[in-house]
Amino acid sequence: DRLMNYIRFWQADGESQKTSIRTKTALSQMVREGRFRGGVAPYGYRLVLSGILNKRKHEVYKLEINEDEAKVVRMMFDMSVERGYGRVKIAGVLAQMGIKNRAGKHWHEATIGHILHNVLYTGVLRSGETRSEMIPELQIISAETFQLAQKLMTERTNEYNAQRTMPKNTSGQSLLSGNVFCGHCGSR
Repeated sequence: DRLMNYIRFWQADGESQKTSIRTKTALSQMVREGRFRGGVAPYGYRLVLSGILNKRKHEVYKLEINEDEAKVVRMMFDMSVERGYGRVKIAGVLAQMGIKNRAGKHWHEATIGHILHNVLYTGVLRSGETRSEMIPELQIISAETFQLAQKLMTERTNEYNAQRTMPKNTSGQSLLSGNVFCGHCGSR
């Protein structure tokens, strides 16, 4: 019995791996073709019927820019790149301005971080390591702005303290706290 259970498990595991590979391949192919893989539309976009039928004869959706939400996304990237704000500061500023998320609640800093790291806002669809060509109809921000935001966020991490050109904190009690180095010991 134990041997038979082992063989059944081994066979089921093999089928599961094959199914996983087929699913990943299909999603990658959809992205390469510039089609939305499905799910909830990211903030800044809405789902609209595409007029294309899938294998089951159901009409599939495509992404379209929601201009009201796209303004908020552009504002987030502007605060990150132009003003040097981090995720928490951006969430605070949006709360002060009365700008809420789709659920009508205040923005969470992790959600803002996800938006700032999402390459879709440059018009590029992604599935794992697979990326589509740039789709102009989906571009909310420029690729240069996105790359600069990634660079600045990376520099703020603890691993890059020595190479950092951007202050970790843009507000505080001391004007140059954390941005000036001791000439003797090298500490901040």
